[in-house]
Amino acid sequence: MRLSATARVLSTWLAMASVLAGCTRKDPVQALVDDLEAAAEDKSADRFRDLLTDDFEGQGGIGRAEAAAQLRRYFAAYEKVALEVYDVSVRRADGSADVAFRVEFSGEPLRVGGLGGLLPPGASYRFDLHLVDQPRGFKVQRAAWEAMTPPDPGR
Repeated sequence: MRLSATARVLSTWLAMASVLAGCTRKDPVQALVDDLEAAAEDKSADRFRDLLTDDFEGQGGIGRAEAAAQLRRYFAAYEKVALEVYDVSVRRADGSADVAFRVEFSGEPLRVGGLGGLLPPGASYRFDLHLVDQPRGFKVQRAAWEAMTPPDPGR
C-alpha cells in the first residue's frame, strides 16, 4: 500500500514532533518543585514524603517520617489546598542544588467542628531547600521555611 504525498508529509511531521518532544525534557530541579506543589495540592503526604531523601532534615530537626506525619495532619484539616509558587531561584553544584522560593497557600478548611474559624484560609512562606541528585532524580535533603507577609497584589 502506497502512502499519498500528504500522508507521507504528515507522518514525517509527526515523527519529527515526537523526536523533538523527547528532546525537550523538563529541568529536573523545576520538575521536583512542580512535583512537591502537585503532591501538596493533592493533599498527598505520602507522595510528598517520597520526594524527600531517607536522611531528610527539616525545620527544627524533623525527619522524613515526622514531616510526612505533620503534612498528613495539616492536609486532613482542609477540604482543598492550592499553592502558587513564585520567585524561584536555583544555585546548582555538582550533584546538588539549592532552591529558594515563595509559596502562597490558600485552603478551604473542613466545615467540621468549627475548623473553619480556627484554620487560616491563606498564608505565605519562604522555603529554602537543598536538593541532591539520586538515581531516580533530585530529592529534598534539607528544608527550612519561614512565614512571610503576603505580597502586594501588584507583584
